[in-house]
Amino acid sequence: MPIEFYAVPLDDKVFRDLNKNRSVNHYFGIRYVGECVRLISNFYHQTHTLSKKEWECYYRDEQGFEGLTYVTEKLEHLLPNLDRHTIKQYIFHRVIGQTWNGFANELLVIEELKQEFPNCDILKTSFEVDHEYCIDAEMFHNTDLLLGIQIKPITYKLMNTEYQRKAKENHLQKNFEYQKMYAPFVYVYYDNHKITDKRELLNQISTIIHFKI
Repeated sequence: MPIEFYAVPLDDKVFRDLNKNRSVNHYFGIRYVGECVRLISNFYHQTHTLSKKEWECYYRDEQGFEGLTYVTEKLEHLLPNLDRHTIKQYIFHRVIGQTWNGFANELLVIEELKQEFPNCDILKTSFEVDHEYCIDAEMFHNTDLLLGIQIKPITYKLMNTEYQRKAKENHLQKNFEYQKMYAPFVYVYYDNHKITDKRELLNQISTIIHFKI
């Protein structure tokens, strides 16, 4: 079944401005909305039905919507120019929708790579591996680990503020720890649900495989 994505439910400019608002961002931490990356990773490893509706139900059952209600009330006071419905749409998309969309894109990238390397297995990593090493998937030949894969939107590659550069450096340091402990790694960037710079990436992966098998 094709993977469906959540569309941004409000005006793009309004959405972008809200995302840049530090006071708004404060209310999207683990304390209020839960550890979404862990939740969707657990959802993936525990279910056979990957759909938006099942993900919503899983979040509701595991985390509950009380935090979303609390954030709604806080943002109502913080954003008096926006009505409650718009605020609720924004919160739901940012917590439920964007978490799903990012994860779904990772799955599409994995499937695209599987088509290029049919003799290898590409498996989604656990939350623990992702959290510790920033590695989203791993490629195997038989049971031999060949490489780790970090999957990011093309916008990540272009991020260049001081804060963003520092975050990228921290991610890369975790990647090098993975390389030291386990295997080489590659970065895969996607745009519009497809891998970008694909020829260069396939050459990079093929070279690693050549020396591993």
